[in-house]
Amino acid sequence: MVVVRSYKPPLFIYQLTLIIIVSILLYLYTVGNNFVYDDTFTVANNYLIRSWHRVPTIFTSDYFTAAGELSYRPLVTLTYFIDYTLWHLNPLGYHLTNLLLHCLNAVLLFFLLIRLLPVVEIGTCKESNSAYPKNSETPVLRSAATRTSIPFIVSIVFCSHPLLAEAVNAISYREDLLATTFYFSAFLFYLRASQQRSPLWYAISLVCYFMGLFSKETTITFPALIIMYDFLCRRKTRLTYTIIRYYTGYFLMSVFYLLLRFVFLHNPAESGILYPQGSLWVNVLTMSKVLASYIKLLFFPINLNADYVVPYTSFPTEISFLLSLLLIISVIIITYRLFFYSKILFFSVLWFFITLLPVMNIIPIENIMAERYLCIPLAGFCILGGFLLNKISTADTNRRFLNSCGFTLMISIILIGFSWQTCHISKIWFNEPSFLTITAKKSPQSARAHNNLGVLYKKMGFIDAAIREYTTAIQIKPGYSEAHSNLANAYIDKGYFKEAITEYKRSIEISPFNETAHFNLGVAYGKMGLSRNAEIEYENVIRINNNNPHAHNNLGNIYEDRNLMEKAMAEYKLSLSIDQDNAIAHNNMGNVFCKKGLIDEAILEYSAAAENDPTRIIYHENLGNTYLKKGLIGEAIAEFETILAVDPKNSAAYLNLAMLYWNHKKDSEKACFYLRKLADLEPDRKEAINKMIEKLQTENR
Repeated sequence: MVVVRSYKPPLFIYQLTLIIIVSILLYLYTVGNNFVYDDTFTVANNYLIRSWHRVPTIFTSDYFTAAGELSYRPLVTLTYFIDYTLWHLNPLGYHLTNLLLHCLNAVLLFFLLIRLLPVVEIGTCKESNSAYPKNSETPVLRSAATRTSIPFIVSIVFCSHPLLAEAVNAISYREDLLATTFYFSAFLFYLRASQQRSPLWYAISLVCYFMGLFSKETTITFPALIIMYDFLCRRKTRLTYTIIRYYTGYFLMSVFYLLLRFVFLHNPAESGILYPQGSLWVNVLTMSKVLASYIKLLFFPINLNADYVVPYTSFPTEISFLLSLLLIISVIIITYRLFFYSKILFFSVLWFFITLLPVMNIIPIENIMAERYLCIPLAGFCILGGFLLNKISTADTNRRFLNSCGFTLMISIILIGFSWQTCHISKIWFNEPSFLTITAKKSPQSARAHNNLGVLYKKMGFIDAAIREYTTAIQIKPGYSEAHSNLANAYIDKGYFKEAITEYKRSIEISPFNETAHFNLGVAYGKMGLSRNAEIEYENVIRINNNNPHAHNNLGNIYEDRNLMEKAMAEYKLSLSIDQDNAIAHNNMGNVFCKKGLIDEAILEYSAAAENDPTRIIYHENLGNTYLKKGLIGEAIAEFETILAVDPKNSAAYLNLAMLYWNHKKDSEKACFYLRKLADLEPDRKEAINKMIEKLQTENR
C-alpha cells in the first residue's frame, strides 16, 4: 500500500478557509432571527435550563416533563443551559451556537474525507478496487490537489445544501446538528485509531459516539456504517484485526444506550405513538413514499416545508406508491452496479440508507417526515455527488480544459442555486408571523400548521380568527389534544367559560398528561370562583411536572386566599426555586410577609419583583407602600416617581406623591406640582383638586 501524506498547505488552507466563510455567510442572517416554532417550548418557556442546580434532573425520568422533550437527549439540553447562562433569553446567542455547529460540521466532513481518501483511492487497484484502475498491480498515486479537491467539493456542497436550513434555523432542532458533529468526529477519530492503531484516538472516538447517542438516537447507526466501510475498503487481514480490537467497544456502548433509553429512562408518552392508522402494512407503504420524497429532495430541494403532510397509503395499487416504488427500485439497481464500479461510490449510497434507517418509522416517531432528519444522511449523498462530479471533470485527459470549465460551471450553478434557496428559507424563519403563515399555506391539510397559526392570531388579538384556525385543526385531526386546549384558551378570552371547560376536558381526555390543559383548566375554574376545582387541577399539573413554577404559584394563591400562609409560602418558594426570576411569585411572597408583619422581608421580595419586571406598576406600588410603612419616605417617593416614568398617566401615583411631599416633606411646591398634573389628567375632578391646591398654599403661608 502506497500512501501519500504530503498536502499542498496553501491549497489546503484556502479550501478550509473558504468552507468556513461560506458556512458562516449563508446563515449569518439567522443570528437576527427570533424564537420560532418549538423554540418556545424548548428554550423560551423551559425553566429547567435557567438554573445549574437543576442539571441533575436531566439524568432522571423527570427529564421529559421538565425539558418538554419526547426523547432522551440530555446533551442537547445541556447546551441550552450553557446558552441561557451566556445569553439568557436573547435568541441571538442560541442561533449563533447553531451557526457555529453547522460550520464545525462542514469542517469535520472536510477532514474526514481527507482521512478517508488515502485508503479508498490510493493503493493497488487490486487491493482497493480503485475507481481509477490502470495496471492491476501498479500503485496508483493521487496528487494532493486531487485528494483535497473532492473533500472540498463535498464539504462546500454539504454546507450550502438547503436541506440543512431547518436544523440550523430552528434552535429546537439543534439535536440534529449536534448528533452530526459527534457522528463525523467519531468516524474521523476511528479512522485515525484504526490506521495508526492508537488507543487514544480510539478512546476519543468512543467518547464522541457516546456523546452523539445522547444528542440524538440516529447516532446508533454508526457501528453499522464503520463495519460496511471496513468490509468494502480494507484488506481482509486488517479487517479481522479491526473487528477484534475496535467493534466491541461500540457494541457495548450501543447496548448500554439502548438499555438506558428504552428501559431505565423510557418516556411513557412515546408508547402512545402508533403506526399510521395503527397498521404496520400502511406504515411500510407510506414510508416508501417518504423515502422516495427524500431522494427527490436531495437532487431537487424545492418546495421545502417545516411541516410535511404525507397522505397514508393503504393499497399498493395507488399511483403515488407505484411511482415511489419505481424510483426506489431504480436507486437499488444503480447502487448494485456501483458495487462493481467503485467501492467509495457504493459506500456513499450505503451511508445515506444506513443513517436514514432510525427515522424511517421502524419504531413509530411523531413526525414521519422532516428535512432535519437528513443532516447525517446528506453527507453520503454529497460524497457521491462530489466523486461523480470529479470523475466527470477528469474523464478525458484530451479535453481537460473543456472538462475543467464545464466542471467549474456545473459546481457554480449548483452552489448558487443551493445558496439562494438556503438564504430564502432563513428569511422565512425570521419570526413567527412569517414562518407560521407560509407553513400554513404550504400545508393546508396540516392540523399542526392551523393550530400554530391560531396561536399566532391569538397573540395578535384576533380571537375569532384564532378560533377558526383551531376549529379547522380539530376537523382535520379530531384527536388533537393541543388544538382543543388552545380553542379553550380562545373561548376564555371571549368569556365563554363553560365552552372552554368542555374543550379543556376533551383535551385531557385525549391526552391525560397534557400539563398545559390541566393548568389552564385550573385557571378557568379560578375565574369562575371554583377554587377547590382549580386546586385539584394545579395539583394534577404538579404531579405531571413538579417543575412548573406557575402551578406552584397559583396553588399558593389559593392557600393565601384561605389564610393558609405557611402552605402558601411553601408553594411560592417552590415556584422561585424553579424560576428565580419569577416576579409574580416574589410579589406574592411580599404580600404574605406584609400580612405577617415582616416588613423588611416584604421589601426584599417586592424589590426583587420590581427588578425582574420593572414595567409592572403593581410591584412598584407595593414596594412604595411598604417603604411608607417602614418610614422610608425618600425610597417611597422614588418608587412612585418610577411609576410615572413607566406610566405618565397614572393618577394614583400623582396623588400619592402629592400627599407624601405635603404630609412628610412639608414641600407644598412639589405637592401642588403633582396635584396640577393630576388635575390635567382628570378634568372632572379639576375643581376639587384646585381647592386642595388653594388649601395647601393657604396653609403654607
